[in-house]
Amino acid sequence: MNEQVRIASDQDWRIAFTAADFERMMRLGAFADMRAELAEGVLEKMMPALPSHGERNISVALQLRSVLPVENFRIASDLAIRIDETTVRAADIAVYASDLPSDRMPEGKDVMLVVEIADTTLSRDLGVKRIDYGRAGVANYWVIDAAAQVVRVMTDPNADGYSVQEVVGFGHPLRVPGGDTTITLD
Repeated sequence: MNEQVRIASDQDWRIAFTAADFERMMRLGAFADMRAELAEGVLEKMMPALPSHGERNISVALQLRSVLPVENFRIASDLAIRIDETTVRAADIAVYASDLPSDRMPEGKDVMLVVEIADTTLSRDLGVKRIDYGRAGVANYWVIDAAAQVVRVMTDPNADGYSVQEVVGFGHPLRVPGGDTTITLD
């Protein structure tokens, strides 16, 4: 008589992706209909933004563009940044040198400023993303906390995040890295 046979396996069939895999998938359009990040080899789907997030994103990017010389700096939104071999973060806004090749994903040390708009993601932006951007060497990291109407400005990156943090309230001048200029958020 035939009996069903079940083959037991203790092999783990999950696969961890690398940053290089993620970049290849991006180039092939794997994320065309979604926003994603790679965190320690695991793909994480990002939630779509609410209108207030998008509006603030554009407002901050335009203010940065108005004070940073276009010949020296480029500004991007949703820029994929390679943190290490298994982590890629998508910055709401990133400022980087204009001579950075546009055909490769930048590394943290290539990025002068990352800005995250924290409408619903404050704990994530001040937690894992702060640590990731710091250990990748992103020189300046801002988290815009719209609910508290403050910008958390972080500098001096290290393996644990950032050594220096200051809080700048909306309506007060915010020094823009890369020059002697300021912007004011409201």
